[in-house]
Amino acid sequence: MPSAFLTAADMLQPSSPAGTARATAARTFGRCPDEVPAARRFLREALDGHPAAFDAELLTCELVTNAVQHAADAGWVTVAVSRRGTVVHVDLMDDGQTGLPHWPEATVEDEGGRGFQVVNEIAQRWGFLCERTRTCVWFELVPDR
Repeated sequence: MPSAFLTAADMLQPSSPAGTARATAARTFGRCPDEVPAARRFLREALDGHPAAFDAELLTCELVTNAVQHAADAGWVTVAVSRRGTVVHVDLMDDGQTGLPHWPEATVEDEGGRGFQVVNEIAQRWGFLCERTRTCVWFELVPDR
């Protein structure tokens, strides 16, 4: 697992001039189903009281679950969250090197396959980046004013 990431308690520090503070937190989890609730708790704590916290927690759960189920060659998943004003940006990175994130067409009978549909409906922006040593799926939320 990467060791350059700190916990939410360590990292929720402003890193920009006043008025444009960007608070960040990141944590790495093992790629296993038991870690999904821990990722949710981490994000809930990192965004405590933020208006977009519920949606960010839901989308993070969907995407960590995707990594656990589909990134078969990955060993870890890192969740990194940052806030700039009311905007929340979340990156979910894994060390998987095969395959691309894809959006399956789910039917009404399918039990799964709707994760990216949920992300697409709730996030204002989202996307993914595949690099040689990792895959990153990200999203941004701007709460209603």
